[in-house]
Amino acid sequence: MGQASLSRRLRTDDSVTLLLLRHLFPGWVIARDERGGWEATRRVSASDADTLLGMLVVADPKAARRATALLKEGK
Repeated sequence: MGQASLSRRLRTDDSVTLLLLRHLFPGWVIARDERGGWEATRRVSASDADTLLGMLVVADPKAARRATALLKEGK
């Protein structure tokens, strides 16, 4: 796989991750910052999506429980 293909796939994966996080945490505005990091309203930011998700679980446990329930419904 060439560098361009890998880069395009990573952008697509990030876009899907962004859509999923926005769906799971509707009370938050989640975006990518200019440095390629991840951020959410209320001054939560992280260098990657996994870290941001962990921070959202701590910052908004009610939304995390809702997200877990939504993901279980899809099984």
